[in-house]
Amino acid sequence: MNNLDPWVSREDIETDDIPILPAATMVLLDERPDLQVLMLLRNDNSGFVASHTIFPGGVIEPDDRSYEWDDFVTGLTSKEADAQLRTDEARSYWIAAIRETIEEVGVVVGSREDELLAYRNSLEEGVSDFSQIISQSQLSLDLSGIKPISRWITPKGGPRRYDTYFFVAQSQSPVTPKVDGKEAVEAFWISPSDALQKWESGELTMISPTLATLQQLQTYTNIDEIFSALELKPLPENIRIVDESKALPLFPNDENYRASYTWPALGWTWLPKQNQ
Repeated sequence: MNNLDPWVSREDIETDDIPILPAATMVLLDERPDLQVLMLLRNDNSGFVASHTIFPGGVIEPDDRSYEWDDFVTGLTSKEADAQLRTDEARSYWIAAIRETIEEVGVVVGSREDELLAYRNSLEEGVSDFSQIISQSQLSLDLSGIKPISRWITPKGGPRRYDTYFFVAQSQSPVTPKVDGKEAVEAFWISPSDALQKWESGELTMISPTLATLQQLQTYTNIDEIFSALELKPLPENIRIVDESKALPLFPNDENYRASYTWPALGWTWLPKQNQ
């Protein structure tokens, strides 16, 4: 397997008997009035990244792959999603990112949140499928404003492994984010630079995918700049790591990108980190 292949199939990734589960993360942006991102704090007892600050997200569920979504989605066909991520059933990542954002922080992307939030508990508890809720509410999801920006595969050695696509979207919701108090204990808006400063001071704990995303975002001044950069369809760039949580990840234009003490991560981005 070529570890540097951004489109490597999950079946071809070296494992240590820990299954690699497909997952999606939502990087939700707003201008308040400066560029800010929605983050949440995991509780101390979480099974994955306990006590860490992350973005909303979670594993792909069977319903996220349902063919019924053909009738409930606009702005992105199943074929177009597969072409973007170069994998089958790729649209399920978009669906999961939206669903997990509802479940974890009570914010809806791609539809009218007032109606869907009434079903938040049903989603969290697995009582109702997301497609069933959308159908019964006679709603649809518009995926046109949700763009993939990176792919991260959890390295070997931990109790859980994920193949996660990160998506960026602009918040259109007036709703104040609210965590469920189970997996997460706090949700908040923060500028990327402030979040990185709090990490440097030890106030927040993060892992490399979160840190790399914040590093990228802090080089942009507004949301239009980010989406304009993605419209240019830049080629994927491999991220290099010094330490998973104690040092900032390195991008190709960084001075020490190929230093002997770094190694290539199973992480690739197609949102450029701009020169500052």
